[in-house]
Amino acid sequence: MKTKRTKDRSAFTLVELLVVIAIIGVMVGLLLPAVQSAREASRRMQCSNKLKQIGLATHNFELVHKGLPMLGEAQEGGHWSAFILPFIEQDALFERLSFGSINWAASVARDSATIASGNPEERQIAACESVVGPYKCPSSVMQGPVFDASCYSPPWFVSAREPANYLGVVTGIQPNDWKPQFGWGRTNRPTWGPDRTPTLHHSELDGMIITRPPEKARINQGGMAGAKFRDVTDGLSNTLMYGEAEPDFVHSIESSRQENQNTGRKDHWAIGGDDFDNWEGTDWSEQGGSTAVPINYQRPTDIRFSDASPEWAAYEVSFGSNHPGGANFCAGDGSVRMISESIDAELFSALGSRNGNEDDAHMPE
Repeated sequence: MKTKRTKDRSAFTLVELLVVIAIIGVMVGLLLPAVQSAREASRRMQCSNKLKQIGLATHNFELVHKGLPMLGEAQEGGHWSAFILPFIEQDALFERLSFGSINWAASVARDSATIASGNPEERQIAACESVVGPYKCPSSVMQGPVFDASCYSPPWFVSAREPANYLGVVTGIQPNDWKPQFGWGRTNRPTWGPDRTPTLHHSELDGMIITRPPEKARINQGGMAGAKFRDVTDGLSNTLMYGEAEPDFVHSIESSRQENQNTGRKDHWAIGGDDFDNWEGTDWSEQGGSTAVPINYQRPTDIRFSDASPEWAAYEVSFGSNHPGGANFCAGDGSVRMISESIDAELFSALGSRNGNEDDAHMPE
């Protein structure tokens, strides 16, 4: 008698299929954190390289101009990041800028400003709207343009300003960007000297990237250079020159075509700004920060914004990043390293001072 042969099975059963899917899901779950970690490591390395490029550009700037770039063109509005453009292969953009009494914003929003415009004000605005790769960290949440209104009333505008992620180190002792005791614009509040007493000018502050005294604050009063390397008596390798900062993400959410009580927002810009063209330059947190404030200082959420709030003032000048655990910094010798957000506060403060003569302020490994 012939027996009936069964056909070979050619498909998975439902149970087998579900098991395979479950295994794949587990493997993806295990691999995804590793992939994300690898991507962040790559972004952090890119960020470090950008700071290295800025540091090298600053050294080349110093060779040409016999000094470090000023924090900004006080009384006029240009930022340090504009001054070093020729040294980061941005000569074409630099040559379209007009330093001096040329506005960096407009009294009405201009949505079509171009760098080729015959109007110098429009060229300034277009420059502020340009993406300059070395000034943007790839891990930042602020990758797109922001509608920016100045803190004046009525405000002046840049329709699509590009945020920046690298600030000059202005001070290691002052936890705010309050303007000098004299001047006009925002309510005057004192800056603070090494002995915690009021000083007249933030050009007297202790960082590497600062303005010059009021009588020499403009480019036509002494060029683009401010402090000098010889002023750094604490040692270039142990003094911070630039650092990472993350703009307030709420700024991009709340931006509108009118000013909305936002003078205390944490906004960081490259090239130039309308809020720095004050008597000696105010709102210097647009392009500078302070090591007197902890890294990744938290945005105040339990108090309402106030222009006189120490918490909001500290947040505005704080360094930080979206890299886990700290932020990248460039020292005066051009070296770049990640500094932990858990660094001792006194040590971090000392690293921001160029001339505090701190014996133990050595850069953490």
